[in-house]
Amino acid sequence: MPPEDFPEPSPHDLRTVAAMAVIASAAATFLHEAVGHGLTAWVRGDIPTELTSNHLSSVRTDHWVEAGGTLVNLAVGAIALLLSRSRGERALSRYFLWLLAALNLLPGAGYFLFSGVLGVGDWQAVISDSSHQTALRIVMASGGTLLYIAAVRLLAVAVKPFVSERKMYNRVGRWPYFVAGLFSCLAGFFDPMGLPLLIQSTVPAAFGGSSGLLWADSLLPGEDSKLRLTVGRSPLWWGAAIIAGFAYVAILGPGIRFAPGG
Repeated sequence: MPPEDFPEPSPHDLRTVAAMAVIASAAATFLHEAVGHGLTAWVRGDIPTELTSNHLSSVRTDHWVEAGGTLVNLAVGAIALLLSRSRGERALSRYFLWLLAALNLLPGAGYFLFSGVLGVGDWQAVISDSSHQTALRIVMASGGTLLYIAAVRLLAVAVKPFVSERKMYNRVGRWPYFVAGLFSCLAGFFDPMGLPLLIQSTVPAAFGGSSGLLWADSLLPGEDSKLRLTVGRSPLWWGAAIIAGFAYVAILGPGIRFAPGG
């Protein structure tokens, strides 16, 4: 079908994209901290003592607990990406699943690179008892780089129906990146561990982990998509983001403390 047979889509609604970014960001972080770290700690017989938007504290160190956050993000991200491809012309649900996939897959893959290069974070804790630190960090850094690039490529292919021309990517890729990053920092500002954690952990994770969204358009497929989709105006998503975002910042910003043995 020639390009002129396609109706030109209206511009993506920035408010709806921002609303989805807030919800997807909150969901990805909750999955990392509460499900990945917290649920793993509970299953392993550990005792969580504090849960915030930035960290989970528990009674004892456990390598599986440290690994759980990243593994959950990668698993959920892969599932969300697959589901997004199955939504056909349902633009809003398809785009939200794509964004949820991006905010899970990119920080998940990036964590290997982060820990491998800098020697800090969850995966450094996972290998902390090993006598082969240098070799493992090289493997993590190189493997994390390849995984990250692969994730960005898959995301670029999946978002193509929303990008009728390359400049349109600014609305569906770069705009939600900044919204999600700022939202994470807002919640992290209230963390009881204070400004050092915000600077050392929250900001790098929020803007570094998902930075593939800034350049994913360079990996967009060259051929035109047979399907063109638009993120339209949706007050329902706006309201959901206000409620979910406020609750997230108010509750997980300062955190939830658990009584010992509770």
